[in-house]
Amino acid sequence: MNYLKELIYLLLGSSLYLYFFYAPLPEVTEFVYAPRNIILFITCILAMVLNSWSFEFWMKKKSISRQTAFRGIGLFIVAIPYTLFWNYLLKSELESEFVFDLTIKTGILLTTYSVAILIMEYVTLAYQDFSEQKVKVIKGKRKAAELRLEALKNQLSPHYLFNSLNTVAYLVIDNAAQADKYIRSIAQTYQYVMRYAHEQLISLHDELEVVHAFAFQLHTRHGQGIKINIDPQLMNHKGFVPPLSIQMLVENAVKHNVLSDDHPVEISITLDKKDDSLIIQNNITRSPNKRGASTKVGIENIHERYALMSNKKIEIKKTADYFNVRLPLLTA
Repeated sequence: MNYLKELIYLLLGSSLYLYFFYAPLPEVTEFVYAPRNIILFITCILAMVLNSWSFEFWMKKKSISRQTAFRGIGLFIVAIPYTLFWNYLLKSELESEFVFDLTIKTGILLTTYSVAILIMEYVTLAYQDFSEQKVKVIKGKRKAAELRLEALKNQLSPHYLFNSLNTVAYLVIDNAAQADKYIRSIAQTYQYVMRYAHEQLISLHDELEVVHAFAFQLHTRHGQGIKINIDPQLMNHKGFVPPLSIQMLVENAVKHNVLSDDHPVEISITLDKKDDSLIIQNNITRSPNKRGASTKVGIENIHERYALMSNKKIEIKKTADYFNVRLPLLTA
């Protein structure tokens, strides 16, 4: 099966030879059907096939049109010496009155064969490219689903549930009204996760809704140890982001810093209107000896999801005092 295309080319060339030189005049019959000349033509056909085959390895990464063009040039180069030698044989072995007719037929034969090869090559390359792109799309969708699942698992982790239940247990005794708000906030978070579990993009408004709910939970647990400032104008923005992308960055800021009333973690979420992107920034309060955990897992998750959906990339800046992430806003 690997050489089926080459076999088709050989059969096509042989068929064209028989078609153009079928029932020749008695004066040229011996020349047309001479074993030497048939072998010469088959050699030319083989050279053309090898030319096409060799380009499959040399120009895999080139565009389809460029690959086809170079194949055409290769076929032309192969045909030149054959045509010259064929004309030499015609002139040396046949009367001049038959040379012109056979020369024209030979030219038409080689042109027809070359065009047929180029059309088949173009169609083959186009189909291969289409198949590869289709596979990439399928793999991309599968990868995107895996990344969304990973983000959702983090949000629904036992650690998150354990902290939430501990807080509820404390609030039920100390502040029943606050406990009710906290439970509603948790319910809102889980409802969000269930609603957007299969979405690649969600509106910035919906993402900020869950960030607000998550911020309320953090404030309830840590008090003045954390401050989250969200630009109110963002709620009316029409942009889109991957689900839980902002929430993951807020959660990372909490996980990898020391929270205290004296040195709170301050998180700001603002809009950069110049390039229509979000700036999520937090100060760094952690001590390297106490909190050395990395934020790479969450960042890589967001980075890979952006890579699957857009050419826009997230940008990360880190200093001794601040951690800054720029999230481009996307369109649905």
